[in-house]
Amino acid sequence: MGQGNYVQELEVAPSVRLLESMRSVGYSFEAALADLIDNSITAGARSIDVDADVIDGEYVAILDDGRGMSPEVAKEALRLAGDAGEREAEDLGRFGLGLKTASLSQARSVTVVTRRAGATTALRWDIDHVLETGRWSLLLLGDDQIQRLPLWSAFDARESGTLVIWQSLDLLLGDTYDCGGHLRGLLVAARESLALVFHRFLKSGRAGITIRINGSKLSPLDPFLESNPRTQTSPTDEVRIRGELVRVTAFTLPHPSGLTPAERARNDLSTGMREAQGLYIYRNRRLISHGSWYGLAAKSELTKQTRIRVDIPNTLDHLWQLDIKKSRAEPPASFKSHLKRLIEPLLDRGRRVHTYRGRRESDAHLTRVWEKVVDRQGRVSYVVNAEHPLLVVLREQLASEKVGLLDAALEMLASGYPAQDLYAVMAASGVTADASPVEELVIAKLRLLQGAGALGTRSAEVAAQLSSIEPFNRVSNLLALVDLVLEGDTDGAQ
Repeated sequence: MGQGNYVQELEVAPSVRLLESMRSVGYSFEAALADLIDNSITAGARSIDVDADVIDGEYVAILDDGRGMSPEVAKEALRLAGDAGEREAEDLGRFGLGLKTASLSQARSVTVVTRRAGATTALRWDIDHVLETGRWSLLLLGDDQIQRLPLWSAFDARESGTLVIWQSLDLLLGDTYDCGGHLRGLLVAARESLALVFHRFLKSGRAGITIRINGSKLSPLDPFLESNPRTQTSPTDEVRIRGELVRVTAFTLPHPSGLTPAERARNDLSTGMREAQGLYIYRNRRLISHGSWYGLAAKSELTKQTRIRVDIPNTLDHLWQLDIKKSRAEPPASFKSHLKRLIEPLLDRGRRVHTYRGRRESDAHLTRVWEKVVDRQGRVSYVVNAEHPLLVVLREQLASEKVGLLDAALEMLASGYPAQDLYAVMAASGVTADASPVEELVIAKLRLLQGAGALGTRSAEVAAQLSSIEPFNRVSNLLALVDLVLEGDTDGAQ
C-alpha cells in the first residue's frame, strides 16, 4: 500500500493482559524444560541441574554453569519482545522468546539469577505484579531476597552461570490436591523425553554435557542404537537446500531377538516401536521432531525397524517451519522430493529384518526348523525342514511303512501354517522376540538324539554342532545341558 498523507500516527501499546495471553502457547512441561536447557547449552554449560520441590510443589529450578549474562544482557533476555540478534551457527535458540514463553507457560512468576565477570543480577517477571500495577515492569531483587531463593547456595559457589526459578506453578499443577506427587509424575515423563531430545549431547567424552534431575544423572536414549552391533547404518547422504547442507542417515534397527534386555525394556523398542518409526529431525544435534514419515510413507509393522536421522542447521528454520516451542518441523517440498527417491530401498531393508526372525536368508550356517519357499510369482510359503537332525533321527527309528505317515503329517503342518493369523497377532500384541526354549524340553530332545546314537561323546564338539541348529541355537547354557545328558544327569542345570 502507498504511504498517502495520513493525519497522524496513533501509537497503540499492548495491554498488560497480553502477558497472561502469552501463556497459552501450548508448551508441555518437558518442552518448556527443553527450551531452557537449550539456553544453557548455547551459553556453554557443561553441567545442568533441574531441581523441583516434590514435597509441596512450590518451585522448579534450572541451574547451569554456563557463561552467564551481564546486567544489560539479562534485562534484554527478559524483554518480552527482545532483540535476539544474529544467531551463531551452534545456537539452539529460535525467536529469542523461549525463556519467557516457556517459563510463563508453567508459572506465574519466573526469576532469573545470573552471574558474569563477578556481577550478579536477579530479575523477575511476576504476572500478578504486572496486572496490579498495569506496567510492563521487571522486578530487581535485593541481596536478602536472592539469598532465600532455591538453589542459591549451589549457584553462589560458581564463578558464572544462570539460575532460572519457576514459582506459583498454576498452569503446571492445575487443580491437583497432591502438588508434590503430581510434580514427581511429571518429572518421570520429563526424564525420558529429555534423555531422547538431548541424547547426542549426553554422550560421554569431552563433548558431552551432564543433565541431572533432582540429583539423578540422565543417560542418553539413543533412538538409533548405534552401539548395538546389529544395527545397520547407511552411508550419510548430503543434500543442498538453498546452499545449506542437510545430512541424512538411515538406520535399520535389529530384530527384537537382537536387542539386549535393557533395550527390550524401552517402550520405543517394544510396544511403541511401530509408532517410533520415521524421520528424526535434528537442529544442531538437538532433536526437534520424530515419529512421522511426513506423507512420504505409511507406518507399517514391517517398516517399524527403520529410523532416518535428518540433520539441519539453524539457518534453515524458516524453510522447515520450526515453531516457537521447537517441538515441530515440517520438511520443505524440495527436501521431500529428494528423500522420496531414497526412502523405498531403506524401507525395504527394514522389511527384510523380519525375514527368518531377522536373520539373513543367505545364512548357510544355521539349520532351521522352517524353510522359506518362494515360487516364480513371488508367493511365499513355509515348509518343515525335512533335513533337521531330529527328523532325520526320527525317520531312522521308524518302520518303513510309517515314514510316509510322517511325511504326510509334515505336509499337513506346512499347508496349515497360520501365516496371516500369526502376523495379525504379533502386530497387535507386539510379541515378536523368540523365547529361549524350556530347559526340560531341551534335555528331552538331547536324550532322544543320544538314544539314537546321534549325539556323540564329547560335550564341546556336540554343543558346537548343535549351536547351528534350531532351536538349540537359542539355548544360552547349551554346553552345560549337553554335559548333563552325556553324564546321565537329567535333574537340570545348577
